[in-house]
Amino acid sequence: MFTNSTTNRRWLGFELSVLRRLKFNSVAIPFAGQPDLGWYLKFWGKQILDNDVCQWAWWSSRALVENSGEALTEEDVSLTLGEAYVPHRRLHNPALARFFSEMDAVWFDNVWLNIQQIENEHRRALAIMLVLGVGDYVFSFTPETAELRRPLSEVFLALWGNQRQAVDNDKENYSVNRDAHDFIRGARADLMFVRFPRPEGLAGLRHSTAGWREIWVRGDGEAWNHLIANQRGRLGDDVASKEHYLQLVGNFLSRSKHIGQWAISHTEDGFLTAGELGDAIKQFRRIDLTYNKDFSDVIGGRNTFIIVA
Repeated sequence: MFTNSTTNRRWLGFELSVLRRLKFNSVAIPFAGQPDLGWYLKFWGKQILDNDVCQWAWWSSRALVENSGEALTEEDVSLTLGEAYVPHRRLHNPALARFFSEMDAVWFDNVWLNIQQIENEHRRALAIMLVLGVGDYVFSFTPETAELRRPLSEVFLALWGNQRQAVDNDKENYSVNRDAHDFIRGARADLMFVRFPRPEGLAGLRHSTAGWREIWVRGDGEAWNHLIANQRGRLGDDVASKEHYLQLVGNFLSRSKHIGQWAISHTEDGFLTAGELGDAIKQFRRIDLTYNKDFSDVIGGRNTFIIVA
């Protein structure tokens, strides 16, 4: 779920404040999304094993979680931005035209092609993450404010100059791009931290303002169709009933029983209460603690819970 940055920081702060109270050396994060949590936990010396079925999230985690010290060089930046505004006869990824103006689509298409030439995968991941930031910049404007925008290459350079540094915490951190059920079954960690997908699943992400991310990262206009089809019958599928959703949660938790401690973050949005989710968790193990934070004072604010089992 994508919200404004202030709300995201406050939710992240709440999650970190709870995790600080738990004893663990390694954590598995099966639905990683943005890499902020894993990046912060590296400062605490924790080993991070994270995963996301979306490649935009996977590449972002490779940039900040898996990466232990690579930085984007001036040569990489020059390569990325080379002839970024020069139009070709046709777009390599025509689907970009559904999201961007003609000139913006040319820029995103060209920098994608350029980034493929960066041989070091962690530096390529850093470049990808910066371009995703440029996209967020584009969508932060309305038609009425679009004239205030800076050229996209300038925005990329500004983000590069202010980017977060990769942290080397002397741990073997890794990020993978698999279905969460397959990932968690093979993960070996002290703690599982999970935010379950919303009931509308990947279909909801496709129609969000961030829907362009997966199409751009994969260079494929059909990316969402393939992803959604592959999640049928699993978390990430579009479900209409509470009972079906809880069944999918149970199927996932049954694959997670080998991990000794669970921390499950849940934000009440009218579909499922924390109590109902807690009842599903109790079918597998005892709930030790539940932490609650009221975000009603921020945009989109709701009660958020972290259930420790």
